[in-house]
Amino acid sequence: MYIIEPFISALEETTTFAYDPIYGDWSILKGVIVRLNIHDLIDVINEKANIEGIQEVKFDDIAWKGFDMDMDKRGSNCVCCGGERYIHCNNRIPGILLKGVKNPGGRKYRCIDGKHRIESLLSYNMEVGNFFVLDIEDVKPFLYKI
Repeated sequence: MYIIEPFISALEETTTFAYDPIYGDWSILKGVIVRLNIHDLIDVINEKANIEGIQEVKFDDIAWKGFDMDMDKRGSNCVCCGGERYIHCNNRIPGILLKGVKNPGGRKYRCIDGKHRIESLLSYNMEVGNFFVLDIEDVKPFLYKI
């Protein structure tokens, strides 16, 4: 484990669960496009962290948007931000994972916040990171259709 800083989320920071022409099918509810405001999860994250703690998870067990892309489209070449979010991310803030939900990689966890932090830690040859791990039932009340 490494130095951890408190989780912070901007009010407008969201993640969308849908088919994406670049990343593939990241939908979470069949046939429905939904969005999640990460800020809405702060109380749930704090509650889970008090009970289960922050968990150390192997990156090989996590699917994140772009994990399966060539390196010329990741990190400092990220297709979503041109590398800006990767360069300026704070990799000491734990990411947020969902466990037990389908993802394009068939992996145990699905990243819903922190893909640039994962890429940053990978650039230091790290194999694990610190994460808040949630279940789909934790986030369902906060999903909204778009």
